Amino acid sequence: MDGAPSDLRTLRYVAEITRKLAKMLSRTRYQMLVYLLEMTAVEAESLAGEQDPKRIRPVKPSQARPS
Repeated sequence: MDGAPSDLRTLRYVAEITRKLAKMLSRTRYQMLVYLLEMTAVEAESLAGEQDPKRIRPVKPSQARPS
């Protein structure tokens, strides 16, 4: 499991970046893309949580709201 910590960091990085993109796009008309990005972030955090059960990190609700 040499790559496991790196994989967890990568998954959490994906979640963080996709949330930032979703927040930036939430002010535009691309709501389906915002939704896709938010679901990607949720899935990445979920996968990271499954691989690292010692560190429980709650999934944050979407910050992006349709206008």
